[in-house]
Amino acid sequence: MDFIIPHTHLVKEKGKVNKVVSFAFLVAFGLILHDFPEGFAMANSFIYKPALGILVALSIAIHNIPEEYAMAVPLVLTKKKKLIYKLAFLSALAEPAGAIIGLIAVSIFAKLNPIFMSFAAGAMIFISIHELIPFTIKYKKPFVLFCGIIASVIVYLGMTYLI
Repeated sequence: MDFIIPHTHLVKEKGKVNKVVSFAFLVAFGLILHDFPEGFAMANSFIYKPALGILVALSIAIHNIPEEYAMAVPLVLTKKKKLIYKLAFLSALAEPAGAIIGLIAVSIFAKLNPIFMSFAAGAMIFISIHELIPFTIKYKKPFVLFCGIIASVIVYLGMTYLI
């Protein structure tokens, strides 16, 4: 998708408000592309092992909270409430759509399950390497990224003991 849909501006930037709206659209579009494979991961990990599916769903739910804030906060600043609801609704539909498509495909051909789980993992790794690491280098915050990774691993390991 990175080659098909390059980083472009969706609206002409003619001021601070339009720049913020443009940023919010890009974040929302990125979240939708990001959430779709998460649906694959949740559904197909549940098929593989229900406890794993619950763990993956909880992990995704926890990390979705800051994601939605990243999309909503710029729009709150512009006071565009209707746009917030529309983008949040579209973003919320991406995971169930990915899960449904994944479940249908796996019900037709069960051997697709590991492929879908690999696809979801690869998509998340690509986003991390292609977007997050350069972003932290640009803003000279690699320590924050490192702390986030360590905190995520600790939370995930803690959750494995709960399930």
